[in-house]
Amino acid sequence: MKIVIAAVCSADGLLTRGAEATVTHWSSKEDWEHFLVLRQSFNLLVMGRKTYEAVRPMPEAEHLRVVLTSRPADFDTAAVQGQLEFINEQPRELVALLEARGYTSLLLLGGGQVNGAFLAAGLGDELYLTVEPLLFGAGTPLLGNIPANVTLQLLESRQLNERGTMLLHYAISLPA
Repeated sequence: MKIVIAAVCSADGLLTRGAEATVTHWSSKEDWEHFLVLRQSFNLLVMGRKTYEAVRPMPEAEHLRVVLTSRPADFDTAAVQGQLEFINEQPRELVALLEARGYTSLLLLGGGQVNGAFLAAGLGDELYLTVEPLLFGAGTPLLGNIPANVTLQLLESRQLNERGTMLLHYAISLPA
């Protein structure tokens, strides 16, 4: 399965501004526009519970959203089979389940722990990283525990606005 990670972070590598988890409060409209275009290329979106709680996406027939959580039963009232599902699986097992359902690619929307867990499991092909020209000093890091020697190869870089928001597109090479 092709796995593409998408994230927006501050210039100091943080996904949240302190405890504030809502990225739309500080990320640029240009990043949002990029995300909407990227999202249309995928019918499978995977995120962690904290990301879900920050954005609370509504179920959509054209996208399956999978939320990784250790307590899926807590979200039974929000779940919609085939549109918004809450699953307690490790990355490799989740990918195997989704492949068995016919999915061939997924857009990983993290958080830091989920992004790190996928990379630590040897899963990840590309990274779209928007870097906003902000320094937070505190917040959630882009990646949790990741294996050593993950190599990125820049495929594209683009300045999204006059403030200097940068979109970086990388190929990911994971250690064998």
